Amino acid sequence: MRVFLGLELPTHIRSQLVLQQFLLPVKRKLPPENFHITLVFLGNAQMAQLEALDEALSRLDVADFELRLEGLGLYGKGSPHNLHACVTPVPQLLALHRKLMHLARGAGFTPEARRYNPHVTLSYLRPGSFNQAELETAVARDMGFRSDAFTVSEIALFRSHLRPDGAEYDVLERYPLSAWGRDVKL
Repeated sequence: MRVFLGLELPTHIRSQLVLQQFLLPVKRKLPPENFHITLVFLGNAQMAQLEALDEALSRLDVADFELRLEGLGLYGKGSPHNLHACVTPVPQLLALHRKLMHLARGAGFTPEARRYNPHVTLSYLRPGSFNQAELETAVARDMGFRSDAFTVSEIALFRSHLRPDGAEYDVLERYPLSAWGRDVKL
């Protein structure tokens, strides 16, 4: 089972991204139900790892924080392969990422150690399926994109299903960031 930790996006933020996608000259746009912010990609998971991670995440105690998307970007040197909305990297998001990396390692995962660059993928680009100059012009034009702010109060454990036409994601579990968000049993 391929899994990752991430943030679900509120419906109104997804709507803002769909509108932004409409303005971009790409053919293969991700459906809004696939929009998310990856925090830590965990890869293939064993049940013992998931159980250890679940236990660690159930004790997570981090303050809620505000986040927003700002600007667009492309990944891929020479020929881009990913069109995305950038996430404003506030200190609380970066601290959450580091904490989750630590918890994932403690649960037996070996998460990717590359530099964390939070984003929301809008389209995966295939060579020959877009005009690069036109796309770069559109991205530069829409660098002023700015979503509404939204509150991050929980993370999700996602499962990724790889399909020939793209990945599908479903949430296996949600974890409140703070003990205040959990049901207290007396």
